Amino acid sequence: QKRNDCVVMKFKKEKKGEAIDEEELSRLSAIISVPRLPTKYELLKFAAIDRAVAVLASYPRSGNSLCRTLFERTCLHVTGSDMRGGLVEHDLVGEAAVSSGRVQYVKTHYPERRGAPQFLARRVVLLVRNPFDAILSYWNLMVTNTHTTTAEFTDEQKELAKNQFAAVARKEIQVWKDFHEYWLSQDIDLLLVRYEDLIREPAKVVRRIMAFTLSVKNMASFFGPRIDRVIKEEELEKLGSYKPRSGGIGKSLKNYPPELFQEMSSGLLSILERVGYSADFVVPDATLWAKIEPVPGYAQQWDGTSPADGETERTIVINGGPLCRTPELDTDWRSVKQSLGLVKEDAQCNCARCRRARRK
Repeated sequence: QKRNDCVVMKFKKEKKGEAIDEEELSRLSAIISVPRLPTKYELLKFAAIDRAVAVLASYPRSGNSLCRTLFERTCLHVTGSDMRGGLVEHDLVGEAAVSSGRVQYVKTHYPERRGAPQFLARRVVLLVRNPFDAILSYWNLMVTNTHTTTAEFTDEQKELAKNQFAAVARKEIQVWKDFHEYWLSQDIDLLLVRYEDLIREPAKVVRRIMAFTLSVKNMASFFGPRIDRVIKEEELEKLGSYKPRSGGIGKSLKNYPPELFQEMSSGLLSILERVGYSADFVVPDATLWAKIEPVPGYAQQWDGTSPADGETERTIVINGGPLCRTPELDTDWRSVKQSLGLVKEDAQCNCARCRRARRK
């Protein structure tokens, strides 16, 4: 508890603009670094800030939950989400918390989907995963209704599943493009990090995320040892709020026939390069993908324009505009699962489309 209070005290001083000298910083670092319980058992706190929140924006299945877990265990503060309860069972207790009176850092998939309610953000961490791995993982999520299970099909189902997946993938590649184009066009402070760098060099990527999100300049003496401890305590695969599906960079490629891969790759290179990927990612070769070099400095940062006169900070509205997942790009997951024999005709589907229909 004493260690937790020291973190809160430091954040409060930062918010008030009070300087923390090196002697005090070292003392706090020594207290917070004392090994006691494993970090997964330490108490998390809701923490208010007197400014708009930062958001962690990602296309689904891009490592958002892993990133939130690393953030929470490092600073002992609950992260928020504009979704309603989907990950509470996986120990992410800040679901539906978006207010700066409760959290500092909020997950969103907007504008891929609209969470609730609308809220203001002052900074954005854009977490990117290559589209082929992300889209296959999204398919597994929607078909199985779980975050951890890979869809398995009988011999009779496999051909139909192959065709259904191809239809979904053709839509999702456009959603993936439009999602990232949206965020890169926003006039806001933005830090781009890649999932592939996060899983290979988590400590270096988390340092960049923490420094950007919390405006902390001296990472080495305070948060550096804490981050190292969190990373070293467990295998990275166990650090997420749930055990991820097995796989690695490019392991999804076997699910994309050559003609489908080429169709999806058409016109993709420009946005891939803008979010840190090379031309290797329009070549279906997992050995090339596995050799991907990290983004220089493990993140790329863009600064928005300075606040206008009378403004204390520049913000954007989350969940307030049109979605990149248009009706034409939406998938009727109930029909998909029924066609594959995964649900009965009269079973209630829990996909976004069916939930929206039930609310009307």
